[in-house]
Amino acid sequence: MAPGEDLYARLKAAKEENGKQMVHTALGHLIPRRLAENVCEREGVKGKLAEVGDKTLRRLDAAVNGWTVKPVGSEGYRTAEVTLGGVATDQLDQQTMAATSVPGLYVIGEAADVTGWLGGYNFQWAWSSGWAAGQAC
Repeated sequence: MAPGEDLYARLKAAKEENGKQMVHTALGHLIPRRLAENVCEREGVKGKLAEVGDKTLRRLDAAVNGWTVKPVGSEGYRTAEVTLGGVATDQLDQQTMAATSVPGLYVIGEAADVTGWLGGYNFQWAWSSGWAAGQAC
């Protein structure tokens, strides 16, 4: 949850700078406060930085940066807004949307492996790629 951050080193430095600071407060300067509180609670870490050993700080680092998300379900395609997959964009001509390996085949919209945020981006992609392919035909 803190990519590229050595949380152990940052927490250790915070401990040396202000050992009276609560652990969840120090961690809350590195990740969102409520998330820091939850991580500390889940790991059973309480109190001030000065009261916490290096082993515990390393455990917090591992808890934050080793955290994984395990989806427990899906509503499936019935409620899907956007799906992934399609023809890889490196297999398409960027100007014409023509497939580079199949002459005369044009790939547009969600048939290409392009995904955008919700809010019309995928519609815009479908219209724009369709226009480009249409102009090329």
